[in-house]
Order: sequence, then C-alpha cells, then structure tokens
Amino acid sequence: MLSATDRTESRLVVSAGEARRELARRELARRHMVDYSEYIAPYYRAARHHRLAGEYLEQVETYVRTEGRTGIGRLLIMQPPRHGKSEQASIHFPTWFLGRNPDKRVIIASYGLDLAGEFSKKARDIMMGNRFRTVFGELATFTPTEGRGERPVEISTDSRSVKAWDLAAPHRGGMVAAGVGGGITGKGAHLLVIDDPFKNREEAESQAHRDTVWEWWQSTAYTRLEPGGAVVGMLTHWHGDDWAGKILKAMANDASADRWTVVSLEALWEAPQAPEGMSFEEYHVQQMKAGIWVENEDELGRKPGEALWRDRYNEEDLLRIKANIGTYEWLSLYQQRPYAREGNLFSRNWFVIVETPPKIEEMRTRAWFWDKAGTASGSGGDYAAGGLMSVTKAGVVYVENVYRRRCRPLEREQAMARLAKATPGVIVWHQQDPGSAGLDSAQMTNMNLAREGITGRFETLSGDKETRAGPWSSALEAGRVQLVRGGWNEEFIEEHLTFPRGAFDDQVDMASWGFGKLAGRTGSGIWVE
Repeated sequence: MLSATDRTESRLVVSAGEARRELARRELARRHMVDYSEYIAPYYRAARHHRLAGEYLEQVETYVRTEGRTGIGRLLIMQPPRHGKSEQASIHFPTWFLGRNPDKRVIIASYGLDLAGEFSKKARDIMMGNRFRTVFGELATFTPTEGRGERPVEISTDSRSVKAWDLAAPHRGGMVAAGVGGGITGKGAHLLVIDDPFKNREEAESQAHRDTVWEWWQSTAYTRLEPGGAVVGMLTHWHGDDWAGKILKAMANDASADRWTVVSLEALWEAPQAPEGMSFEEYHVQQMKAGIWVENEDELGRKPGEALWRDRYNEEDLLRIKANIGTYEWLSLYQQRPYAREGNLFSRNWFVIVETPPKIEEMRTRAWFWDKAGTASGSGGDYAAGGLMSVTKAGVVYVENVYRRRCRPLEREQAMARLAKATPGVIVWHQQDPGSAGLDSAQMTNMNLAREGITGRFETLSGDKETRAGPWSSALEAGRVQLVRGGWNEEFIEEHLTFPRGAFDDQVDMASWGFGKLAGRTGSGIWVE
C-alpha cells in the first residue's frame, strides 16, 4: 500500500506525451488569443464569434507591437448583450497583450469606474494565477518572445491596486481603470479598451449624456494614446448617435477621421436590403451617416435567421426575446441597427389603434393590396406583405389586417387566396415587377386567384418608394388613418418609423400604394370596377 507521501508524489507523475501536449498548449496560448483564453480559463469554450473577434484582436496586438506598421489600430466590435464580449475584450485580451508586451500600458474604460475596476481586478488576478505564470511568468519554459525581455511577466508587489497596477521591474507595463466621462490619472495608453460606454437606455437616449461621452473621448481618452497606440471598442450599439454611431458618422463625413475596422455581429443574421435604385455601396454610406453599420454578407457565413451563439441563445430563444422587448430594443441591442424613434416621414403618435373595423355599409371601398416580393427558399430576402384596407364614406382609411412573412411563391399565392376568401367580394390588387418575368408572374397570380373565384388586378408602380409614401404620411399625420388592433400592429408601426433608412420597407410600400388606390376611388360598398 502506498503511503500518503507516495500517493502525493504519484499524482505529480505525468507521461512524456502529456508533458508534450501541455507544452504545446502553452505555446499556442502564447501565440493566439482564443487558445490563451481556453488555457487560462478551463471553463471557457470559445464560440465561432469569439474566434472571429479573437483574430481581429490579435491584429490589434500586432499593430501595437510593430508601432503601427501593420495590423489594426482602430477596432470596433458590436455584439448583443450576454454574448461574452467583456470577458474576451476587457479581461482576457489585456492580460494576453501584456504577456506579449510587458513594457506597454493599458487603459480599460467603461460607463462606470466601478465596472472598469472590476475588469481590472479580474485581469490582475489572472496574471497572478498559476496558468498565466506557466505561459508568460516565472513558470514558463520557452525562448522569450520579441519585446518580452529575459524576465518573467508578473505583477509588482508595490502596485496591486484594483484600479491601477504595474508590472514588476524591469518591465514598465501596467493597467489603469477609468470611468467614461471622468478623468484618467497616471500614464498614457498603448492599448485603450472601451467596453460599453453607455450603461442603459436612459443614458443612450440623453443627448446631453451622448455629448458628454463624445467630449470625454475627444478631450480625455484620445489624448492619452501613445504614438502607435491602438483602440478597441467592444459594445452594444444603443443609439445611432452614441459613441459608436458618432465614429461611423465621422468616417462617412470626414476623410481625415480615423478609419476603423468594424465588426457588427447580429444576434440573428438578416441581410439588409438597399432601397430600389440604390447600390449597396451607396446604401452603406447612407447608413453610416445615420450611425449604423450594415453588411451584405455575414462574416461567419450564417444563413438568414441563423443565431450567433446557438449553444447559448438559439433561434427560438432569440425570437422569444424579440417578442418580449419590442422591435426598437431588438434592432439596437441585438441586431446593432438602432434607429430614431421618430422616422423621417412617420411619427409614432400618428398611428391610432381601434378595436373593430367599420361596418360594410359604412365603407366606400375595400381591397387587399400585396407587395409580393419573396424568395425561392423562403429563408431570406424581402418579405411578402399584404394588407386589407378600406376607406369609409367619411374619408377615414382603415388598415384592417396585415400579412407579412418570407415565403415561397406557392405559399404566398395560397395565403393571398385564403385571406381573400375570408373577406368575400373583395378583390386583390398586387404589384407587378418590371420586365417580362414580372408580367408573367402577375398574370399567373391572377389565374391562381381566378381558380378560387377571386378577382385579381395588378399594376406596375412608378416613382420611388419614398415619393409614394408622402401622401400616406400626410394622411396619417392628419388623423385620417386607423389600425384595427391585431398582433401585426407593432411590427407595422416600427417599420414605418425606420423608413426610409430601415432594413425593410415592404409594409410601408404596400400601405402607401394601397392608400393611393383607395384615395382615388369613389362609389359605395366594396370595390367597384
């Protein structure tokens, strides 16, 4: 039987293969950001978006190490809440950076000094732990990397404050924590990490607070950067005019402004659609001027509707979150596409919701109007949108029901017929796309409707969508429009508020076109040809 001493010693014995694997892991941790995270924090399991961000962060380290000759000097990463951004950018990355560059200084800033101090404390504790010591400290067994020197990287015993600490001599590096909007004491920064400069919606919606953050960035934070210094912004994009939004606007409007590498990670991938007649490049610049970053392809190669971190928040989870927090919060916090609550053409208080539609005998005209846009797969692109609209003899327009979804052509045609049958005698108007293919599609839709005993009509629209929306906007502002209460109301209103800068405009175009048709009709009862 082994003695207690023997048993203790037996646990320290490792095979040559295990030793080689351990040394290989340490070497990978020294070289690569995500491998480092998984080594120093055994619980950490990097998802694909962490690996993507890690590759960009490595380029930031390269920029500082090469004194700006190569790499990325300005990096802005936007991603949803609770997706691991702070642990990666504000805790793991600064410690890996200092391990490789122990003579450099780091400033960690967040909306409050207490939170920044918490990041600083966790970073300090990592560097005092055994796993860091085996990678960059006195327990490491490797040839020192360029710039590291011959001494291990460790925290100075004379400077271990939570909010400001230094590395032990002969290294000159260290970290300082700062609250956004406050002063920054101590030395400058070779690396400045700004993690969520806004605490909540109240701060983001305050023009005064947004201006305070921007002034702090210009007068305090930016001036702390050392020559060849780099900045990482890791945040959730609350508002089109928040710190990130102002950076995007500056890039779009001022050729001399810093050029940032931008990584925008949506919770559910949804490719934005450029307005008709506008190239994506033109649309991209237009959105930047509104403080929004758009990409026509996902960097992770996701399909439309696919979740960013399925193991933590799958598609069902995210759609439930969307339903509970509303479109405004969803688009900004989870999709990184904030918009002003008051659009250029529509205001929320113009939308009046009533419980019931008018009686048939009160109607002058009534019809279904459809923007048929759809995709063969039903999983991406524009939405098909249809609305049941009526106008009373008193001149009040009602939107009684709205159907909107991505669907295959057959599914869309079936929905058009099913909904028309539920409102007997009402004809169906649908838009014809330009060209012979558009005409063929429109004629086929009429044939399908006719088989079901439904009258269909179509026309090619002229002018741009924003021009068509003008009279519809005026009618809403004048109080001539009412929406019948339904589950579609909020999404319908929110799309109007984002118009014309929003990602989608199918409901706006359908409704403005339908209004134009209704406004031009006379007679009584249902639609009269």
